[in-house]
Amino acid sequence: MNELTLPHADAATTIFNLHDYRVLGAETLSFGQRRIHIESTVDSGCPSCGVIGTRRHSGRQQRVRDIPVAGPVEVVWAKRRLFCDESSCPRRTFSESTLEIPARSRTTSRLHGALVDAVVSFRAGSDRNSHRPWGLVVVGAKSLDLGGNETAQR
Repeated sequence: MNELTLPHADAATTIFNLHDYRVLGAETLSFGQRRIHIESTVDSGCPSCGVIGTRRHSGRQQRVRDIPVAGPVEVVWAKRRLFCDESSCPRRTFSESTLEIPARSRTTSRLHGALVDAVVSFRAGSDRNSHRPWGLVVVGAKSLDLGGNETAQR
């Protein structure tokens, strides 16, 4: 239903490189950050019964945090809510999710992986007997401006 019409992804989707997503558009914001609009290219199944949703109930624009891609970005996902067509399923509707952006997540899996790698590297480089406060890790993550725009809006 949501398959690419071309055998190869367009240039923007290839550069952004978020598995199972297609870039719909991009814009530059007034403070230099870029906003990238994406949509899922895979069908989602009902979390209760597993039946693939084919009928759209509604949609919303959800902001998602992601790693910087040639600078800080704001990612906006055109997330669909789908009907579950299995008559015996107690769930009537569900939101789509993928491996890259799991259910109820506001961050991509690649951002989560980058943060875990940074914490492991930070811990491996420190003295085992010293106890660095987690505040340093939080400050370090905020200074990277990893797809969020708190720093840019202040």
